[in-house]
Amino acid sequence: MSNNLGEFEIFPWNANFDTGIAIIDEQHKNLIELLNKLAVSLVHGDDIEYKQIFGDLATSASYHFETEEAIWEAFFNNDSWLQEHRESHNSFMPQVLEIQKSQADIPVKKGLRNVLNFMIRWLTYHIIESDKHMVIAVRAMEAGASLEHAKKISQQQMLNSEKILIDTISLMYDELSSRSMIVEQERVKRLRVVRKLKEANHELRKMATTDQLTGLHNRRHFQDIFQKELSRATRMKHYITFMMIDIDYFKRLNDIYGHLYGDDALNQAGQKLTELCRRPGDFVFRLGGEEFGILITDQELIQKIDFSEKIRAEIEDLQIANSGSEISGYMTVSIGIISKIPDLSDRMEDYIKVADARLYSAKQAGRNCIVAKD
Repeated sequence: MSNNLGEFEIFPWNANFDTGIAIIDEQHKNLIELLNKLAVSLVHGDDIEYKQIFGDLATSASYHFETEEAIWEAFFNNDSWLQEHRESHNSFMPQVLEIQKSQADIPVKKGLRNVLNFMIRWLTYHIIESDKHMVIAVRAMEAGASLEHAKKISQQQMLNSEKILIDTISLMYDELSSRSMIVEQERVKRLRVVRKLKEANHELRKMATTDQLTGLHNRRHFQDIFQKELSRATRMKHYITFMMIDIDYFKRLNDIYGHLYGDDALNQAGQKLTELCRRPGDFVFRLGGEEFGILITDQELIQKIDFSEKIRAEIEDLQIANSGSEISGYMTVSIGIISKIPDLSDRMEDYIKVADARLYSAKQAGRNCIVAKD
């Protein structure tokens, strides 16, 4: 058995096929190799390759039959054994062609499998039941026995041919079973590798689109989502709302309490925004530093409640100390908003520009507030 799983074998060679005549064994091995190649081409669904290998097999079988018969003729003359052997050879391809013809009404692949199965069975029985009888008789004649005595010796020695045949089939089954187990083990390994690759790719995609500190979408992903949602809103003619949120006096918070405290403050703010923006049409981003963005495509939410005010109030209610703030003892945010139905002339950059200008206005107005109009 080959350890190379790429060398698929449906018909493994084993020692029971050895006749002891080198040229015959070599040709038998070649026929078996072609049958295995035929099986591979059938598995791959390559009709051109199948026809080519089938042609090679027919040519090799014809050449092999001529070789065998030439060897037998030197010993058997016109004996009935030779005639029967020749008739078996002559019937091989006609039987194959007849099976092919009879498979016209069934799926092509199933028909080809039937042809392949017939050839494997035929060659197995032919070698065990016929060729080995002939070889034993030849060896006996080479040792000085007459033709009739050699035939009796062969028949006597091959009384257990049925057992040899069963043993041969068992060996082939064992070989195929072992190979099937190896193939299945390799399949399981490949599935594990594929799963790990998918998990790794998922993690890579996540890393490429996620802010590592807060776990929110990052600015790169923000641009992709914004473009997609803007196009959809333009087609559907519904509102799209974008908020730019900036933590007030964040530099002072970092300077007074340290960067670890600042990172924790950013995390808490991100978690709160995620908690508030939990609908399918809500997207939360960390745009960089102390700046966050929220994209909302659910206009009903905006109409029912002053969502931006809820965000502002709940961030302050976190009660994250910021003694450096000039407007509160706790961390607060300023928010700039744009909400409109986009048309074909609107670009993502236009929304960002307006929201950024209104965020600046909120800061100019004293921070910890919201600006939704110019």
